[in-house]
Amino acid sequence: TEIGFKRSSLSDGNKAAEGRTSANSWCTNSCKKDPLVAGVTNRIAMLTQIPHNNSEDLQLLRYEEGQFYKEHNDYTPYERECIQGVRILTVFLYLNDVEEGGGTNFPGLDLTVESKRGRALIWPSVLDEDPHQIDLRPNHQALPVVRGLKYGANAWLHQRDFETSTALGCINVSRNMK
Repeated sequence: TEIGFKRSSLSDGNKAAEGRTSANSWCTNSCKKDPLVAGVTNRIAMLTQIPHNNSEDLQLLRYEEGQFYKEHNDYTPYERECIQGVRILTVFLYLNDVEEGGGTNFPGLDLTVESKRGRALIWPSVLDEDPHQIDLRPNHQALPVVRGLKYGANAWLHQRDFETSTALGCINVSRNMK
């Protein structure tokens, strides 16, 4: 179902995000309790050895033909001052095969990963030697979909407990920024 997908916007939720033309939705409440989703998020926690509570809700993405996301980094500097800390890892899940285009490109690494159902791609946002500092090497972009649709999901993993800090009312503006 397409229910819940909205054009990606800036943090105020009102203005379309420049450089990003996709639509997104958030996997919250009943979505998180779905056995398939719970299994996926548990596998992410086991694979990364980062507690499930350190993860933001999955961000579900839809790219139609011609849609893209220009080069960016998932690091959010203001989160250095937040309880949960910065995003340290991104896990991107490819939910379908794209007929043509739509790959994830890392310009600085001269690497493009094509969208194939079942693939998972993991990259850091921070430097190993200083986890408060951005790592620019994994700057990435979603290349335009030439033919078909692209569905994916982002899992962003933080330094500390994201779920509890959010439940306590700590504001996470990044939810609308990425």
